[in-house]
Amino acid sequence: MKAALRNYHNRMQRVLDYIDQHLDGDLDLDTVAGIAAFSKFHFHRQFTATFELSVNRYIQLARMRRASHQLAGRDASSVTDIAMDAGYDAPDAFARAFRRRLGQSPLSFRKSPDWERGLWPSGLSTTRGTSSCRLSLPTTT
Repeated sequence: MKAALRNYHNRMQRVLDYIDQHLDGDLDLDTVAGIAAFSKFHFHRQFTATFELSVNRYIQLARMRRASHQLAGRDASSVTDIAMDAGYDAPDAFARAFRRRLGQSPLSFRKSPDWERGLWPSGLSTTRGTSSCRLSLPTTT
């Protein structure tokens, strides 16, 4: 049983690594399920059961986290460019989602980031000062 669980963890780790390395790409369910070598239906169930959020939600949060670091890091990119990089079609949609998630507009966050208000899911481990956004795999005993 431990070997099977380790195998699942290895598969999920490959998926997380792939997502982190391809945030700018098209991360559809078929592609990430293929990385884990699962059918897309089985993968979706396993990812959601393991991390308590869907793969699409994780991708959205990872892109939003990266955007928050770009804003706080005084990146020369415009809010519009950052919104497009985060996968939003319009800057106002990005601004609404950002405000819902962090309680500040992107412009006010850029001026004075309030990291305490970022209500990231408990399984989402992030490191302040990096744009990394990772889920923690459950530990095996």
